[in-house]
Amino acid sequence: MNQDVASLMATTDSVTAVVAAKEEVKQAVADDLNSTLSSPCEWFICDDDQSATRFFVIQGSESLASWQANLLFEPIQFEGLDVLVHRGIYEAAKGIYEQMLPEIHAHLKSHGDRATLRFTGHSLGGSLSVLVNLMLLIRGEVPRSSLLPVITFGAPSIMCGGDRLLRNLRLPRNHIQSITMHRDIVPRAFSCNYPNHVAEFLKAINENFRNLPCLNKQKLLYTPMGEFIILQPDNKFSPSHELLPSGSGLYILSCSESDISEAQKQIQAAQIVFLNSPHPLEILSDRSAYGSQGTIQRDHDMSSYLKSVRSFIRHELVRTRRARRERRKKIWWPLVAPRGVNAGLIVTRSVSSGSNMIGQGQLNFSGIVRTGADSLKRFSRLVASQHMHLLVVLLFPARMLVLGTFSLISIH
Repeated sequence: MNQDVASLMATTDSVTAVVAAKEEVKQAVADDLNSTLSSPCEWFICDDDQSATRFFVIQGSESLASWQANLLFEPIQFEGLDVLVHRGIYEAAKGIYEQMLPEIHAHLKSHGDRATLRFTGHSLGGSLSVLVNLMLLIRGEVPRSSLLPVITFGAPSIMCGGDRLLRNLRLPRNHIQSITMHRDIVPRAFSCNYPNHVAEFLKAINENFRNLPCLNKQKLLYTPMGEFIILQPDNKFSPSHELLPSGSGLYILSCSESDISEAQKQIQAAQIVFLNSPHPLEILSDRSAYGSQGTIQRDHDMSSYLKSVRSFIRHELVRTRRARRERRKKIWWPLVAPRGVNAGLIVTRSVSSGSNMIGQGQLNFSGIVRTGADSLKRFSRLVASQHMHLLVVLLFPARMLVLGTFSLISIH
């Protein structure tokens, strides 16, 4: 038996042991996770005095306690509401919430009505950021106006009924902005299709899964909530996803359907297609996926996200500058060109760029399909919708890269 297979078997045994454990054992783990004396993840604070914003940045899984949080993935009720949440991550969020609260109150007291709070994190840290943000609002600890949208990177989905919770709290979908690398296995882990035999096994060894609506109706554990944003790096770093255009880009699925319920169904259909392409089992079956140089590490590591975002920003800046040069030529060339020169030949090609999109609004997905991009035709067939749009989302300012936090501007 090679090391990779042994490691996978050990992980499987660990998952089974936690899921099937007696309640007193799981409660002991939960008590450790929500302790105010320790934390499964490191977290950091950074202040922007000019905007009166305090950033809370939560690290991903690095310790034994963080993996205990990941493995305790049975559903429980969130904050007494009609929403189910990943138990281990919720317990960890309770502890971090109490640790952060003095820093939150101090910031609000110092800046008054101007004070704002931004939560962000990678992997487990991203999921914790979502829960802490929502807990602050639900518990009435901070004004609604002080909570800026949460931005996560490579975070697993942890709620069944998350979008309904956002609606009930009167929060827009973009209050949660989940950035996912195109082939990252972690955001797929709880949101991919669970085969019947796996679902039945979970229900047999843990009764909490028996009444999980997402598992019974959608064959997954937890659904993405808020805006689901796909980050694709340069081909040289990681092969392009088969459902996306080649090369670096940042994409969000949006629907122009006026019926909100129908639009939500179409977006969810597209998300399901993407999160099962590739399926986590497909990723795990590849021997090259393992180790420090494997594809799992490459497509999930925070440094990979940072590198990919930087590459995307550079690419968009180049396209924007090129578009500006083309526009200047179109305006000035007829005024300076010698007689007899057809200035139209200089600028016959329409330029697709981030700045052009500002003027055009949404980049029509069906329009791209008509250009002959086979991968997008396939994506269009899979989501079975003529109203899906693919929007480029620009990230500004670049100086925030050093914090791992970004301001997202969605063009509508």
